[in-house]
Amino acid sequence: MTNEDRWRIRQEKAAPILSALHTWMLAPRDLVPEGSAIAKALDYSLKRWAALTRYAEDGAVPIDNNAVENQIRPWATFELVVRWLVTQRQTCGSEHEFDPDGAHEWA
Repeated sequence: MTNEDRWRIRQEKAAPILSALHTWMLAPRDLVPEGSAIAKALDYSLKRWAALTRYAEDGAVPIDNNAVENQIRPWATFELVVRWLVTQRQTCGSEHEFDPDGAHEWA
């Protein structure tokens, strides 16, 4: 499928839904209390509306970022493991010292 075909389908199918969603989100915004969870959710989406709808304006833009997510997942997982190891080292007592290298002075 070409970018132009993709753009045409998005304009036909997604653009009207996105327009209706935007109108629906704007209508209740003034009625909900500031700081409420609903206000925060609406503000979050409305603030990012241009980025949220960019895919409908350009057929070359992917509808999701799964390719990027799949590329960065190993790094994000590695970072979580490192944080866990650091936390374990900080919480271990002196008699049970955690050594990430696996080498102990008595070994």
